[in-house]
Amino acid sequence: MEANVQMGTTEQEGRAGQTDKAGQTGENGLTANAAPTAENAPTQRGFQRETRRQLTGPESESAIRLYYCGSESCTPGHFFGPAVRPHYLIHFIRSGKGIYLRKDEVHELSRGDAFLILPGETTKYIADEKEPWEYTWVAFDGTNAEALLRCCGFLSGNLVYRSPDEEARLRLLRQADAFESCFQDEKRNVLELLGNFYLLFSCMYPEGSGQGGFSFAEEMSHGGGMHTDGKSGTLLSESDGLPEAGKSPSGQELYFLQAVSYLRHNFGYPVRIEQLARQIGVSRSYLYKAFLNCSGKSVQQYLQDLRLEEACRLLADTRRAVTDIAYSCGFPDSPSFCRLFRKVYGTTPLQFRQRMAKGNSGHAAGEMAAADVDTAGQSRHAAAGSFPER
Repeated sequence: MEANVQMGTTEQEGRAGQTDKAGQTGENGLTANAAPTAENAPTQRGFQRETRRQLTGPESESAIRLYYCGSESCTPGHFFGPAVRPHYLIHFIRSGKGIYLRKDEVHELSRGDAFLILPGETTKYIADEKEPWEYTWVAFDGTNAEALLRCCGFLSGNLVYRSPDEEARLRLLRQADAFESCFQDEKRNVLELLGNFYLLFSCMYPEGSGQGGFSFAEEMSHGGGMHTDGKSGTLLSESDGLPEAGKSPSGQELYFLQAVSYLRHNFGYPVRIEQLARQIGVSRSYLYKAFLNCSGKSVQQYLQDLRLEEACRLLADTRRAVTDIAYSCGFPDSPSFCRLFRKVYGTTPLQFRQRMAKGNSGHAAGEMAAADVDTAGQSRHAAAGSFPER
């Protein structure tokens, strides 16, 4: 089953900057009429387009789930991060140069290369000052995702692909064009979309691995599943919001689950309720009623709770900076995140982290967050307007 397609340019990949000290100033997207190609890429620096198109079948049954695809012609020094994401995100470099920073690794990349970002991992990438890159990105996950990536030489410490020669570069970039064009066309069916996705990854399949090598089918037989860091947080679990065992979800519950799936994988970005409603094919008022009936919360309240609980998990389980956590969880800046956090939980993010460090585990952090929700419900609802829909 597939959701409706929200066409056009968004600012999903645009919470980045050029010289901003905080590293997180926004960029404006420009609407385009046709997908850029390797031979006819956008020349206007700062150009950006993105399409969201989500497969909305039950998450546990989805071999590959595709969330969004876009491209950008970066300005000199443009960067994104530090930030984390709940799914895989791969970038294909169409032209120019840049640097991909991951942990203590520094990768200098150029035309025909690709880099992978793992779910839950903090990364940053920067366009070259003289020859800024242009790239296309694809966000995905699913039960077959890890097996697919392993067969293409990713994971096991390697998150970068480098084209071995010009022929391989052209093949990869042409298929990236074909996939993006297919993704943007709402008339294309799911099989065609997934077919182009697999063809894109086939361009990175190691030579000589066809019949004699470690095949995708063999990898799948070993039970390859989606990569996780072992700290998936309660609100990000796939069973959240599902009906009781033995009961079939109602029509309203199905739309609710589709919307929740979308929010789980997009809470780190600006989310517009009207766009979410169009994404799953219902009116805004119907979506509002579905959330109230299924969760007792409005869409905006559910999204805010999702962001805050993930922020609590990151504060308790990682040493990431508060600013990084704020941006990774979808807050516009660190001060507004801190204000809301204090209003809801009665403490600052740093004080919360210190309390957790004194002997409480990450599990206790989740229990505290749940308890605070009960005792600070009025404050939480009062703060809901702090983040208007964008």
